[in-house]
Amino acid sequence: MVSGSKEIRRQPKPVDRLTEDLLVQILSRVPYKSLCRFKCVSRSWRSIISHPDHRKVLSQYHLQDLAGFLYSTHDHNFSFVHNFATVSLGGRPIINPSLPFLPNCGLFNIADSCNGLLLCRCFATTDSLAFTYVVCNPATEKWVVLPGWFKKIPTARLGFDPAVSSHFHVFQFVEYGVPNSDGLMDAPDVRGDGHVQGVEIYSSKTGVWSHKDNGLELVPRIVSDSKSVFVNGFLHLLAMEFLVLAVDVEGTTWRVIPLPHDDYEDALFINTNAGFIDLSQGCLYFANSDDYEECKLSIWVLEDYSSEVWVLKHNVRYLNLFGVNVYLGQYYHIVAIHPERSTIFLVYGHGKVLMSYEMDSGKVQFIHDLGHVTDGPYLVPYVPLYSESLADGY
Repeated sequence: MVSGSKEIRRQPKPVDRLTEDLLVQILSRVPYKSLCRFKCVSRSWRSIISHPDHRKVLSQYHLQDLAGFLYSTHDHNFSFVHNFATVSLGGRPIINPSLPFLPNCGLFNIADSCNGLLLCRCFATTDSLAFTYVVCNPATEKWVVLPGWFKKIPTARLGFDPAVSSHFHVFQFVEYGVPNSDGLMDAPDVRGDGHVQGVEIYSSKTGVWSHKDNGLELVPRIVSDSKSVFVNGFLHLLAMEFLVLAVDVEGTTWRVIPLPHDDYEDALFINTNAGFIDLSQGCLYFANSDDYEECKLSIWVLEDYSSEVWVLKHNVRYLNLFGVNVYLGQYYHIVAIHPERSTIFLVYGHGKVLMSYEMDSGKVQFIHDLGHVTDGPYLVPYVPLYSESLADGY
């Protein structure tokens, strides 16, 4: 050592003194894009950020706010046109609604959405009768093609919770009287249509489909185009028997939750087909015309999931919503309840106007004119998920 020189010792960086738990708490407060950059700081940081145990804390697994709705229209040639309606005034679509990244897909329709992922039926050409299922994340343009080709179009829904796992499940219900993709039946069905015999479940973890029989004594009939809700490891759908049908990801546990109603002897019979379920603020919600007064909308919430006791959260007269008395399912449709706020989104009138209603303030707001040629009343709510992983995805 040269005489007079000082020994240079490497001083530990302050960040090196942070415990893993403290570092996770700090990282949980940074936005998603910053979190992605922090993966490059060191191998230990990358390991901490990517660790499955930190899913519920770090923002890369947190869902963003409700961005808008996907829906379809027809052009003058009667071809499908995919659109996106933002819920923020003047906002631009954050994704391309035509999903151009889907593989070998000449035509597609969206069967369901769940926590940032979409379940699509993809046809190789516009003339194809057979389709395959594709699960994709529009925010990252990653996708997974599920095994098998299908012609029948039964109720198919998606179950996914990024705070629990990167894996997803697809539920294809085995129903009596389900038509083929061309709208035709293979043979007459004496049992009618929609009655659930069982379910085929695809797990992205195993990569295979498994069949499970209906585990209930009754044979419920799923409401056509029922919104699905995935919570507590169960997929929930409305059934015509005035109940919520639920099945777990293994298909081994089935349950029914009776829907709320007023105990009036002269209560009106309300058509379950017009009802609506959704997940908001961690709870299961149900909306339908009031039992006793059909010109009033009632919103119920299942605050204690295990109790099966519904609590009336809110009701509003249609006259206050629209200025006229209308009927749920005929003149308007509920399309979503905001995942984090007490806001209902609905489509009203023959002109298909997308609007919102804030339960706390009573404020009604116009959002978007969908147009007369909208294909059906069903809109697909979309909440972006900026997670890099889609199990087994491309």
